Amino acid sequence: MSATEVHSKLQPIFNSDWNLTQNADNTIVYTSATNPFEEFRVSIEPTKINVAVPIPNSEVLYQTTLYSCDDVCDYIRSHLLHLAEIKEETENPPTSDSDDE
Repeated sequence: MSATEVHSKLQPIFNSDWNLTQNADNTIVYTSATNPFEEFRVSIEPTKINVAVPIPNSEVLYQTTLYSCDDVCDYIRSHLLHLAEIKEETENPPTSDSDDE
């Protein structure tokens, strides 16, 4: 599996909130347009694909190993959705319907 093949499958997943910052050799990196510490890093090796995803509200990446391009896409898609949900909650905190003031 090549970086070109993986990139072609990842490209439609990332929206304008993410920039392709590296696509060389066997590494693909998408970085958040608003937070340089948030990045998705994909490193392709002959028998496996290492995927690092941002941990919300942190400067730390979590890395796991997957073995197919489809699994990588599904994994990244789920983390993008999770990040979007957290961002939405942060920007629009739930309002209380309680009259206990």
